[in-house]
Amino acid sequence: MILNKYTKLNSVFPIAIAAGLLFGSQASAVTSFTETFDNDNSSWGDPTGSPGGAEHNASGFVSTTGALADLGQGVLFRGNGSAGASGGAFSGNWIADGVGQFSVDVRHNSQVPLSFFARFASPFNFPGATAVRFQPVLANQWTTLTFNIADNPAFGAPNFVTFEGSSFDAVFSNIGRVQVGVSIPDGFENNPALANGVFTFDMDNASVSVIPEPSGSLLAMAGGMLLMLRRRRRK
Repeated sequence: MILNKYTKLNSVFPIAIAAGLLFGSQASAVTSFTETFDNDNSSWGDPTGSPGGAEHNASGFVSTTGALADLGQGVLFRGNGSAGASGGAFSGNWIADGVGQFSVDVRHNSQVPLSFFARFASPFNFPGATAVRFQPVLANQWTTLTFNIADNPAFGAPNFVTFEGSSFDAVFSNIGRVQVGVSIPDGFENNPALANGVFTFDMDNASVSVIPEPSGSLLAMAGGMLLMLRRRRRK
């Protein structure tokens, strides 16, 4: 088979395009991170907002205690990047970094199942986005809660209930604080056990996950195109 200059150009173009996609897609991003609290509280705050106020347990998690009536908006643990929480691992532009998921393990000893939420905010604590997990967390057992960081319910189903007058892009392009809290049950004041009880809330394995870059699949595509072109030349 004789190859003229046009055939050669047609063979080179697909490879060049695939290579361009491959190397052009490799943007820097933070790696996935999990705060295990193995050694200390990693400067996470408590419901009062005190930096480093979360109590560290020797078993490798953090705790706080409180009555539901005293929790206000229900925030239990505060990861303030400017205060050094987790060394600032949860701070930054989550959109540019490709963050796709936040997860955390929680536990409580209330007499009734409780729902938890996560709030993500700027370094100034406003605006923020609150995502609620309506999954009941039973008492005295660790439960992993996952929050998909996405602005498309069809793919992420993040259950964001508010952006506080802002937008997904505005909030997640400048994350400086991560908060984990409990939704106060309606009518709890009519339940003496809940109204008068002081409960313990535990948290572990606060984790942020980065969406894998597509470079591997693009490399396979480029290799496949090159193999196909070589086969054509042999005919």
